[in-house]
Amino acid sequence: MSPAAASPNLLGHLNPSPSLPESSPSQMFKRSSDTSAAKAKNRSTGLIQRIKNYLFLNLVPLGTSPAQIPTNIFQLFVFHIYHTVLIFLHILLSIYLLFARQYYVAKNNFLAFLYHHHRTPQLIAQDIKGLAKTPQHVGIILNYKETEEGGGIEGLMEQVADVASWSIGACVKQLTVYERSGKLNKSHEATYKVINRTLKSYYGETIPVVRLRTPHDKTVYPEELVTEPDLNISFISQEDGRQFLVDLTREFAYKAAKGEFESSKVTVESVDRLASQLVINEPELIVLFGPKLDLDGFPPWQVRLSEIYYAPFNNSVTYNVLLRGIRRYSKCKINIGR
Repeated sequence: MSPAAASPNLLGHLNPSPSLPESSPSQMFKRSSDTSAAKAKNRSTGLIQRIKNYLFLNLVPLGTSPAQIPTNIFQLFVFHIYHTVLIFLHILLSIYLLFARQYYVAKNNFLAFLYHHHRTPQLIAQDIKGLAKTPQHVGIILNYKETEEGGGIEGLMEQVADVASWSIGACVKQLTVYERSGKLNKSHEATYKVINRTLKSYYGETIPVVRLRTPHDKTVYPEELVTEPDLNISFISQEDGRQFLVDLTREFAYKAAKGEFESSKVTVESVDRLASQLVINEPELIVLFGPKLDLDGFPPWQVRLSEIYYAPFNNSVTYNVLLRGIRRYSKCKINIGR
């Protein structure tokens, strides 16, 4: 057989096609290094992404609005600086309030022990003896407590009776009792009996004369007295502040329609005069028996020049709070300017 007649398979076997050159060790090392570098880069990228997710999601407080969530490292840093400062201030304020509460509670208890009336008017008179001045008209703000011990309408009556007894001993002539909802405005007879019963425990059988009135509906109890009352007690509520403004506007409109006066004649003195007729005249001292300074809707016109006193963290009607208010009033100076 001639070489030309040889089969292609034989020729292919005799002359195989050239194969790819084998990789050198250096090339294999380089390829392995590139693969390791890529894997390390991927791990680094994943780690950075996980850190970012932790910083931007887990370290942001729950409840933060989406608009306030930081979007870069600088905003995150500033956010946590502010957040840390606020937490620090909150801790300081909590510690201060804790110690302040303990201090004022201890102070109130000590003064309640030191200045106790013992249901003796002579001791009350001795406590205010030597003061430069004492208020003739005192206003008090009471809170109606329905479920607590000593609450309800009966509790309010007892509180009014106690303050009335202390006020008479302190030579107060007019007492204004403010209770937001007006629970006592329709209970004159029952309140009068409770006051007289309490006064007997202070003064014996010969008790001072007390008269009750509600300016809102112009009721008075008792209607007739043989002698001038030692203490006039007025009951007002939130409605008296609103109703006063309504009555005042109606009164001015009525007189203006009759041509009795012009709008230019409306002065502070005329408003004061109508306020005294329609509601009450302005108390010289207002005593709050609550833990914070809250007038709770007391008629605004009647507090323009009043001295206001409250004992922080106090939550009961006590004699020493009223006494401290009277002593504070004796030292105050009221400047009335134009």
